Amino acid sequence: MPQTSETHPVGVFDSGIGGLTVLSAIQKLLPNESLLYLGDTARVPYGTRSPETVQRYAERVASHLWQEGVKALVIACNTASTYALDPLAKAGKLLGIPVLGVIEPGVQEALQATRSGRVVVLGTEGTVTGGKYQELLKQGGVEVEALACPLFVALAEEGWTDGPIATAVAERYLSSLESDPDTVILGCTHYPLLAPTLQALLPKVVLIDSAQATARSLHRALRESDLLNTHSPSTERFLVTDHVSRFVRSGTAFLGRTPSPVELVDLDPARAPFAEASS
Repeated sequence: MPQTSETHPVGVFDSGIGGLTVLSAIQKLLPNESLLYLGDTARVPYGTRSPETVQRYAERVASHLWQEGVKALVIACNTASTYALDPLAKAGKLLGIPVLGVIEPGVQEALQATRSGRVVVLGTEGTVTGGKYQELLKQGGVEVEALACPLFVALAEEGWTDGPIATAVAERYLSSLESDPDTVILGCTHYPLLAPTLQALLPKVVLIDSAQATARSLHRALRESDLLNTHSPSTERFLVTDHVSRFVRSGTAFLGRTPSPVELVDLDPARAPFAEASS
């Protein structure tokens, strides 16, 4: 079992590039932390996969990052957080590293922000169908409406996050809302790029960015585990399972700089300790 210390990197993963918004938020809040990002671009998107397939993919990604020596694991994907957080967190306890998803931090901030008790979740079809946001928010005593906005992902990846096209798509989706919320959760890691457009259409609504909420949750988890790095210089690496050039091109829009270095890797299903530990 790899031995972790405060100088080891935090592992962050997503099916593609959306999780880079979470990585960026972590960097801003925790500038001393080294980060190792894995985008499973050979299997993107997770949002259209079955729960069993998402869990299997997530276990392979988590296992690869654990073998790289990460000290904590952030599931920077709402669909994977919906279907794979529980088994990965269970395995993480056995393997000795904290595992966080992006859903619970966003829910907690929404519950603190809402005054009317009406919250809307914008997400992919997989996240909305999975119902994890709705379940946790209802447990918090609020009214919940969930709306699938799949085209937001394509707009973010194309860089069309403002202007008439983005506005028209957002207006079309938001026109189907049945409630009058005061709080909206951006329940996909791509969606923060469209926040200015959404805020312009919903000027009185508080937008909850799950990326920033997750960074704050990670800070607490590292501090409680005595793994918080407050002095060593940070490093970063990016791993992808396919399409290095596309990842670099699209990832630049998400990070505001070119992700580097980027390495192509393969996931070995025969070496999946997270699958073994969660079974």
